[in-house]
Amino acid sequence: SVGMKSLDQRMVGNDTGAATQGRALSTGGRRDLTCCRTVTEHQRGLLIGAAGVAAIIPDATLVRMIDAPSLTAATWRTGLTASAIFAFLVWRYRGGVVGAVRGLGWWGTVISVLSGTGTILFVVAVDNTAVANVVIILALTPMWSAIVTRIFLGETIERRTQWAIPAAFVGVAIAVAGSLDAGIRSGDVAALVASILLAFNFTIIRVNGDIDMVPAVGVGNALGCVALLATGTAVTLEPGDLPPMLALGLLFIPLALALINTGARYLSSPEMSLLLLGETALSPLLAAVVVDEPVTGAAVVGGLVVIATLAVHAAVGLRADEEPELTPA
Repeated sequence: SVGMKSLDQRMVGNDTGAATQGRALSTGGRRDLTCCRTVTEHQRGLLIGAAGVAAIIPDATLVRMIDAPSLTAATWRTGLTASAIFAFLVWRYRGGVVGAVRGLGWWGTVISVLSGTGTILFVVAVDNTAVANVVIILALTPMWSAIVTRIFLGETIERRTQWAIPAAFVGVAIAVAGSLDAGIRSGDVAALVASILLAFNFTIIRVNGDIDMVPAVGVGNALGCVALLATGTAVTLEPGDLPPMLALGLLFIPLALALINTGARYLSSPEMSLLLLGETALSPLLAAVVVDEPVTGAAVVGGLVVIATLAVHAAVGLRADEEPELTPA
């Protein structure tokens, strides 16, 4: 009787252990499946960043529909963008907008200053040199981002990004080669500084990925608007300028900046900078369709080189994301 009781206890114990093991395997299997379905940080950043680039593609087309001087346009652009961003923050944080701005801390303040300064430098660059010069200089941003990331963070740049940076730069160079102006002008220097500031901007956002930097976009544009007004910039628009300006300042620019700054929290600084070159390749094509701006064969070839580079770079990155991580049993 004692022997039978002991045998029964062992059988119950075995059954309980088997059931526990079965539940563990089942739970583990579900966990593995859930893990496989989870969007990775890189995928999230790539999706958000690409959406931001798509939102900024109409920028050049709308700018060409505005006849006001560029500094006047920049004043409206920064003011409207700041208004749109803060309106979004009021909706998002309700009564906590002030807290959200204060929560930016020191680095958020730096981002705001870099953002506002970069906007002004871009306008100065366009006013004082050929647009092609500005485009080719800004195409150096991925390279500056890689240097900043390597020196200040000690991070190794992924191999796919190392080859994509020069390949995309070659594409941009092909696209604008026929429009470049010789010599060094003040606009070239402004574009170079703007390019370097943008590289630091993305790097700081990446390092402080736990902070929502969208409020910094609003603060930065507000600072840019105030700075332009302080210099006595005229604010009178030409007839017909208001509709494209409102579309630009209240929709496309704030949406693009919010998405790009959010995507930069999940992507490396060089990769986010590289992604921005998609706008350089696609915006001339939209301008050709909407405002009949002529597009050269070189611009098409160069744009295709950039898009092909970005597509391959993204595909390789996504494939790496899908590779399963082997964990010990």
